[in-house]
Amino acid sequence: MRVATIAIGLLLSCDQGGLDPRLADQLQRRGTVAVLGSLDALPPLEGTTWVPEDRLGTDLSHADSKTLLDSMESAGVDALLVEAGSRVEAEDVPLRQRLAAYQPVNGLQAIYLAPSHALYTRAVSADLGRSAEVLPRIARTILEGQTPPRISRFPEPLRRIRNVEVMVLLRDRGRARLWRSARGSSVARALVTATVVARQRWEERESALGGPLDVRLPFLDVEVSLLEEDGTLGATSPSFVERVFYDGHGVAYERPGAWRYQLPDATEREGEGSAVRAYEALFSDNALPADSFRRPDLRFYRLVATDLGASPAPALRESDDGLGADSLFDAVDGDPAGS
Repeated sequence: MRVATIAIGLLLSCDQGGLDPRLADQLQRRGTVAVLGSLDALPPLEGTTWVPEDRLGTDLSHADSKTLLDSMESAGVDALLVEAGSRVEAEDVPLRQRLAAYQPVNGLQAIYLAPSHALYTRAVSADLGRSAEVLPRIARTILEGQTPPRISRFPEPLRRIRNVEVMVLLRDRGRARLWRSARGSSVARALVTATVVARQRWEERESALGGPLDVRLPFLDVEVSLLEEDGTLGATSPSFVERVFYDGHGVAYERPGAWRYQLPDATEREGEGSAVRAYEALFSDNALPADSFRRPDLRFYRLVATDLGASPAPALRESDDGLGADSLFDAVDGDPAGS
């Protein structure tokens, strides 16, 4: 009986209607998925309902990204499965064509990029709204040595449970001096961790960074970004890698217990227009062979950095609003429950 059960499970796992098996796995339990393309060959998947493109109620030949996001919400659509098309460089082409070409689209996050399809959902950054305004000032207060605020004090979108990565960067008159990122179960937790680690790292290297942070911080801008994955690569041939990376993407990979990446500007610099060369530089920096695309223990993905705001250097401004953490929270989100 057990052997028969295993055999049936294997048969079902192989019956994916021609979909990349790893893409089919990503599509499990996705809720309502609008298909931009043919539904005929799509298999039934647990927790997933296929609906045609017209369920969105909008013409993607003329819609912008905000219209698409609003349409997804009003139609109860949780994700988009888009048949792949040819690469296009221009951004003034119809939105449907951009999605099919794997282009980054504001407010959407690619989950999986297969040669045949791309899977998109709503990006975390699209859900933050005005609540993100508090993040740079909160980061500055932690860098000043103050005790991090309780997570319950953050506005709800920032404490909502979801896997995210936040980067805190200290900039001196335009020059990046130090940055740290951290993953966490919410934007609030990731911000606190990244900021605490950035302060510790500055203290370890203060002689090389121009002196104690308490002295230098008034002259430094504090910037906060959300590092968002923008699609696991379903193939790693050089032609496919070059096909799916665009300006604004960073190269990245993950293996058990660690992840490594280049930010988009470093990817552009190291790769000189080639994502494959940028990956090779990343491999070299981390003592991996140049042919590491073949390694089955690595997951390759695109990275985008979404700016959430900055706290300008107070010593270089004529005035400072003087708002503390609690005042900032109240100004943005009232008085959250749990305070």
